[in-house]
Amino acid sequence: MLKAIIFDVDGVLVDSMRFQADAWVEAFREIGISITREDIYKLEGSNNKRLVKSIFEKAGKEPEPWHLEQLPEKKREILKFDQIKPYEGILDCLKELKQHFKLAMVSGSHADTVNKVVNKFFSNCFDVIITGSDLEHGKPDPDPYLKALEKLNLTKNECIVIENAPLGITAAKRAGLYCVAVASMLEPEEIQHADLVLNDHSDLLDYLKSLIPE
Repeated sequence: MLKAIIFDVDGVLVDSMRFQADAWVEAFREIGISITREDIYKLEGSNNKRLVKSIFEKAGKEPEPWHLEQLPEKKREILKFDQIKPYEGILDCLKELKQHFKLAMVSGSHADTVNKVVNKFFSNCFDVIITGSDLEHGKPDPDPYLKALEKLNLTKNECIVIENAPLGITAAKRAGLYCVAVASMLEPEEIQHADLVLNDHSDLLDYLKSLIPE
């Protein structure tokens, strides 16, 4: 029996990935590494340390310790937070879902960024919040979703995950969870390893509303 829904944040709850990606592109440009939005979309969900290491590896370079600390800080400074908004209809949908299910949020982003999003848009919506600052091993490792299960005090058969990114889907599947993916940033074929792939947020809202008991 479904008792909880676990949501990724960027690209699922809030339309933020363009701004997150642009901030990373600019931060890496300042140290001479050229990347694209698409590079970031494919790494979405990983915590900052893993993302920085992945970009350096792709560039054939080795990050120094200061890169792992200062690049995420620079990215947060550049991020145009005021342009981030929830997807249309998502807030009302969460309020309806909350009457029937526990809700959890699992993000690879730094706690400061997640808390800003929660405080601005989703106060009192979520029973459990896991951020990229909470665990050593982020997505695609299963740890963030296993931690959410632990805090929800539920089994994997009582929860589903809503994701949009390849690494997040992999993390959910490794945790043994049923994963629904919405193609908000990448083409549907790039997220086919989810159990169910939805084409857009209109389909996602329809799906979520179908979960609400009559």
